[in-house]
Amino acid sequence: MKMRYSLLLLLSGTGWFLVAGVFGYAIPVFGGMWFPHFVCAVVASFIVGGAFRVPILRWSGWRWCVLPLLTLLTGTTVFGFLLPCAWALTDSLDSEAFYKLPLAIVFYSMAFYLVVLYPLALLTQYLLRRGMQGGSAESGAPPNGGPATPLANSGVTEGPPSVS
Repeated sequence: MKMRYSLLLLLSGTGWFLVAGVFGYAIPVFGGMWFPHFVCAVVASFIVGGAFRVPILRWSGWRWCVLPLLTLLTGTTVFGFLLPCAWALTDSLDSEAFYKLPLAIVFYSMAFYLVVLYPLALLTQYLLRRGMQGGSAESGAPPNGGPATPLANSGVTEGPPSVS
C-alpha cells in the first residue's frame, strides 16, 4: 500500500513539475537546471502527500473542497523554499532568496493562478484517492461474486422500520 502511494506521489510530483514549467515562466523551470527543479517538485509532492495523506483519503464534504487550498499553500511554500536550496548548491545566493522566492511563488499561485491550480489540485487529490482505492476491494463487496458480507457499522438494524 505504501509503495502504491509513493508511486502515485512520484507521478503527482512529475505532473506538478510540468505545471510549474508552464505557469512559472519567470523561473526557467525547464532551463539548464531542469533536473534539480524536477527533484524539488517530487520532494514537495512527497512532503505534501505525506502531510495530507489521511485528509486526502478520508475527508469529504466541505473539507474536501478546502483541501486543495491547503495542499496548494503547503506545496507552493515547500517548492518555493526548495528552489533556492537547489540553486545554492551550484551558485552563491543572496540570503533574501530564501524568503522572497517562496513568498512570490505562494502569492502568484494563490492570487493569479488559483483559478487553474485549484481544479488541478482537486484532480490530484481525487486521483490519489482513486489510485489508493483501486487496488483494494470495496469494504463489504463480495469476493469473486459471492454473497456480500455485512458491515459492522453500516447503520442497518434488524426488523422493520419503526413508525412514529
